[in-house]
Amino acid sequence: MKTIRALFIAAFMTLGFAHVCLAAEKFTLDKADTIIRFNVSYFILTRVSGHFNDFTGSFVIDRDDLKNSSVDMVIQTDSVDTGFAARDSEIRGPGLFNAVLYPEMRFHSHIFEIRPEDNAGHIIGELSLHGVTKPMVLDLHQVAGKHNSDTVGFVVTGQIKRSDFGMDGFMIPVGDVVTLLVCYNVQDCKAPDTKPEMYKPQYNP
Repeated sequence: MKTIRALFIAAFMTLGFAHVCLAAEKFTLDKADTIIRFNVSYFILTRVSGHFNDFTGSFVIDRDDLKNSSVDMVIQTDSVDTGFAARDSEIRGPGLFNAVLYPEMRFHSHIFEIRPEDNAGHIIGELSLHGVTKPMVLDLHQVAGKHNSDTVGFVVTGQIKRSDFGMDGFMIPVGDVVTLLVCYNVQDCKAPDTKPEMYKPQYNP
């Protein structure tokens, strides 16, 4: 099965002006090398971090025009894991994810914006969560590997306001803004120190 590692090698080779024109190809996310994390403020003074254990995803790469590439990801909300069972039960419950009623969150992209000079850019799409769909922009960073390397790592970052999706439980102790972090094939999974300026779509929450 082709994995996302092959996808990003192909994508960044194309950005390096390799003269190869192939049809659009679909690649499956390699779960073993992928981490999906989040963190949110807790009583202002500290932050709670967690991750998701169950998710699937695929990419379609159009090497003739990367803007036409796409990504789809599905995360099982009941797989949230903060390392504390009682807290995880609250997060899965009606005040937040309500995982019984809304078992999945989905991201589907519409546009890839990639800068050839630093192999970074934006993934623009929509996030469906808790029965609500909103525009979302993710920052894409290549953090390891070169055009002639046999591997590549990347980090995707973004933020959402959970209240925009009707997840308004526990608003006093738990912050509204949630920071998302997706790492692939990166040992130290953290956001880059310098982030490109994000394009922010306009919408009415």
